[in-house]
Amino acid sequence: MIIKDEIYGMIEFDELERKIIDSPDFQRLRRIKQMSFTNLVYPGANHTRFEHSLGTAHLSSVIANRLGLDEDKRNKVKLYGLLHDIGHTAFSHEGEAILAPLIGDHEKIGEQLMRSGPLSDIIRENYRPEEIISLGKKKEGQIISSDLGADRMDYLKRDALNTGVAYGVIDIDRIVHTLAFEDDELVIMQGGLEAAESLLVGRFMMFSAVYLHHTVRIATAMLYRALRASLKDGTIKAESFRELTDDDAITAMAKSKAAKPYVDGILGRRLYKEVYSLEKGRIKKIDETEAMLSRKLGCDVIIDPPSPFSKTVGFRVKTESGLKQITSLSDLVLSLKKSEESRMRTLVLVPNKFRENAKQIVPSLLH
Repeated sequence: MIIKDEIYGMIEFDELERKIIDSPDFQRLRRIKQMSFTNLVYPGANHTRFEHSLGTAHLSSVIANRLGLDEDKRNKVKLYGLLHDIGHTAFSHEGEAILAPLIGDHEKIGEQLMRSGPLSDIIRENYRPEEIISLGKKKEGQIISSDLGADRMDYLKRDALNTGVAYGVIDIDRIVHTLAFEDDELVIMQGGLEAAESLLVGRFMMFSAVYLHHTVRIATAMLYRALRASLKDGTIKAESFRELTDDDAITAMAKSKAAKPYVDGILGRRLYKEVYSLEKGRIKKIDETEAMLSRKLGCDVIIDPPSPFSKTVGFRVKTESGLKQITSLSDLVLSLKKSEESRMRTLVLVPNKFRENAKQIVPSLLH
């Protein structure tokens, strides 16, 4: 199977990989957007988990080949990259924030799909499913999951391309050619330090300007309300999200009387408006504060606490004097964490028609 990818050009898959790609579980990823409702801000952000999974598989194979892995391990790494997102529910990570406590995260669901069912039967033609699943806990799994791994490099570049922003410019070739395994740890040689710094700066800017754009946060906060409401009243069962696509879930949630106003607001881009913001951690009891503000304002209020931009950077650089944390070598990377903290704000959101009144009242109620 040969596929024309928007980033890598022609990428190839063998017969086993073709069967997996053509399976219903994998084809479902065509209908799960990579960036959920980011397209309300960046209209081009309609790409899906499907093409990201193809790209991650290809890049995983390129990295594995560069690192000198034998053919069997290269094939397993590529397959692991292909399947790393197979368990995603509707709305990708945004849906997972609500659903993971109920049905598990996408990694757990993916493992279940690989262990039993039609997808498992395909894998078993060449491998035991556990051979692929266990890769996540082995050194080879870092090729996909590391801060410098195929998953992160692919989604940053692909997301930047489809949103049209200039922040995801990553020198993938330089990073790939300066990666190495050192004592079972994926590290980057000192010659790739600047390329690694550029990736981390790009990631920071993508989170700041795209993933956590205030309008994206508002749409996501409304999605959370819709999900919770439709699950609470039994309109949708959490388990059903294992099969639902984005459009399926939206249609199902709209049948909930409590969820429908949020769903209609998202679909019609009639979003709540930000009326106030505070430093992270200033509001300790969010549910109680939301209820208090709702009573005072006579309208629905959402308080949206900030999400961290990303996990702590943990990779190391191989220098002439040994392995060193990137943060000990790069003042630039250290400054990114400080900048991240300063930009994390808690938002107070209300329906648009209550916006002006809330702007006048909320500040005094929260001081």
